Amino acid sequence: MSELRFDGRVAIVTGAGGGLGRQHALTLAARGCKVVVNDLGGGAHGSGQSSTAADKVVEEIRAIGGEAVANYDSVENGEAIVQTALTHFGTVDIVINNAGILRDVSFTKMTEQDWDLIMQVHLNGSKSVSHAAWSIMREKGYGRIIMTTSAAGIYGNFGQANYCAAKLGILGLANCLAEEGRNKNILVNTIAPLAASRLTETVMPADLLALLQPEAVSPLVAWLAHENCKETKGLFEVGAGFMAKLRWERSEGYFFPNQHVLSVDDVARQWDKITDFTTSTHPSSTTESFTPILEGIQHPNLGGNEFIDLDVASKAQLEIESSYDERDLSLYALGIGAAQNPLDHSELAYVYELGSEFQAFPTYGVMPQMNAMLNMAKQGITLPGMNYGFDRVLHGEQYTEIKRPLPPHAKLTHTFKLKTAYDKNPNAVITFAISSKDESGEELIYKDLAIKSMKCKNSEFDDNPEIKAYIQVRDLTKSDNDKVYVFNGWMFSSSPSIAPFDHPVYDIWLVSCN
Repeated sequence: MSELRFDGRVAIVTGAGGGLGRQHALTLAARGCKVVVNDLGGGAHGSGQSSTAADKVVEEIRAIGGEAVANYDSVENGEAIVQTALTHFGTVDIVINNAGILRDVSFTKMTEQDWDLIMQVHLNGSKSVSHAAWSIMREKGYGRIIMTTSAAGIYGNFGQANYCAAKLGILGLANCLAEEGRNKNILVNTIAPLAASRLTETVMPADLLALLQPEAVSPLVAWLAHENCKETKGLFEVGAGFMAKLRWERSEGYFFPNQHVLSVDDVARQWDKITDFTTSTHPSSTTESFTPILEGIQHPNLGGNEFIDLDVASKAQLEIESSYDERDLSLYALGIGAAQNPLDHSELAYVYELGSEFQAFPTYGVMPQMNAMLNMAKQGITLPGMNYGFDRVLHGEQYTEIKRPLPPHAKLTHTFKLKTAYDKNPNAVITFAISSKDESGEELIYKDLAIKSMKCKNSEFDDNPEIKAYIQVRDLTKSDNDKVYVFNGWMFSSSPSIAPFDHPVYDIWLVSCN
């Protein structure tokens, strides 16, 4: 790779009489750039004026064979500084806004003069010089502007309210100019340097300053000023060999229902989510900044409360495993009253696991899911967004589809998803969809049915008659519906154990025997 050069380019470096500005000027000049060395020659606090500092740097540049001219104007007079470049070199390609002073004092003791002077030099000065050069750069379709902010401006620092405000203002100015100049090949970037200078020597010990040489900062500035660099709107921390780009980070945030009147209590309840950076975004423009707000308007969120976050729940799913075997099926069948007559072969098939015709009672299909949910509760596992305990739940009803006869034993995986939710202020009705699959991955448990009673019996008990019927249930959605039975066996109506499961399985109650 050939050496990066600045032959034919003209740069203005403000505050170039010492420290960082001096090194920026020397670095560019050593690579062929013509440099306007601007420095008012005042002290670190803005007092005094002298031509000595700028003249000395010009001499250094000329000593290494470079071209430079001094300028002693305040950066508030940007027109005069740019005119110096035009008079001596005919144009301006690069502006490095580096000049600065300090008026450090606690906010309580800060005077209007302390505030205004910092703003005038840092923010207004950066604006003034950049504005004077802007029309020239636009006309020629080329320009590079480097602004100087500081860690104090980015993060804040005690006793520097004026300085911090001005330095962050410079970053805002740079970001705006980067957008306006992009189509005219005017690229604008910002550095936050840490190096020995007239400013830092007032707040840092000499031994540390010796390690923070300006020579470690200027190469980054030179690259940002070079025609090969296409970076714009960047913010970089640099010092002592370290260089890094910074960007904004935003938490995923929390959407409150648009139709809901927000209260301070709502904000307090969701504060942890509002400030959670586990998942985050990095907006780089006002458009990206507004995007989630506008999307929330166009696609309102589902809402919720301190117990339910429907926006989270609607995107989530939960998987949990359970299993059953022949023993479970037999105990269930006995529990709902099957095989009261041990000689009844048709009922014996539900309780005798060693029989060749052993089968699961169809209504058992609801049990694995119920068991899985209870196991979840014991472990404290909930679907994301569903943060209520079982003490707040009233189970209303459920609908279950049996896709095929249940096998005598199975290991199942249940997938829980939110289906719908209805606001019943102050409560809610929530419907979950639960799909259960066995080891093969085929859906096992999940409305068009034909029901035929083959045989029906009434029990002998007068006070609580038991009704049982041998029922065949055909799935009419199947093309071969004469042969496809989703249920074929005895159904019981009055057993306390079966009552909660009759309705959800088939949406049918066995109420009479005809």
